[in-house]
Amino acid sequence: MLLRFHKPSFPLAQHVELFTYYKDLVQKHTIERLMPDGAAHLIIELDDIPKFTFHNETLEVKDKYSGAWISGMQKEFISISAEVHSSMFVIRFTPTGVYPFLGIPMTELSDQVFDAELFFGSSIRSLRDLLLEATSPEAKFQLASNWLTERLSHKQSLNPVLNFAINRLTANPTLDQVKTLSERTGYSQKQFIHLFKKHVGLTPKYYQRIIRFNKVLEEVERSNEINWTALSQQCGFYDQAHFIREFQKFSGFNPTEFLRTDREYKNYVVVA
Repeated sequence: MLLRFHKPSFPLAQHVELFTYYKDLVQKHTIERLMPDGAAHLIIELDDIPKFTFHNETLEVKDKYSGAWISGMQKEFISISAEVHSSMFVIRFTPTGVYPFLGIPMTELSDQVFDAELFFGSSIRSLRDLLLEATSPEAKFQLASNWLTERLSHKQSLNPVLNFAINRLTANPTLDQVKTLSERTGYSQKQFIHLFKKHVGLTPKYYQRIIRFNKVLEEVERSNEINWTALSQQCGFYDQAHFIREFQKFSGFNPTEFLRTDREYKNYVVVA
């Protein structure tokens, strides 16, 4: 298996957080659960193997995807296919990163997965062809960087208030941050929420909840022994009941069950 990561340089780094390329990924399972990670993604398959999403409860096929697709901000976990010998190129955007490319309210993408041609036309097929022809991960990263830079609309400038708010929420996702942030930005709370939803796809409060959940996942990854009470307080939950309720919503498991799951990567859990 080949696995490579690349962080693009400025100015593209303002919009794209990470490129991931993998080839011949070997997996023993066929379905995995992807928990919300606070980002939108553009996914390009490089193996001609169709991918699927499944109904979370029944695990029956929900939708089929091939070529390239874009996944907006997910509010809850989704069930996706995990193929043997899969090869993919994944573009993970910053929280506000998709908006400058599409120029539509990001709420239209939230909790949805769309064929990328709906937004990028035939050019996404051209990018996929180039990625298939490129002989090294570095060449693929450069091709993707060039393609995105060419399509970056400078008319869709990013309001600096959003960077400020996202940085604060990520660094300290406490329960009173949203009200404090709207006051500090000079916007009314209604204006601030509207701006955030337009560029990110979620309300600041919901985005805060996802970031808080992901901080828990990071601590679980780092620690051999988990003190759930201390961890819930550290990550800013009201109390233990609030913590368990949020954890179950975003993962589908209570914290004790989660520790018994088969996990290889932070936001993925083996389902079947």
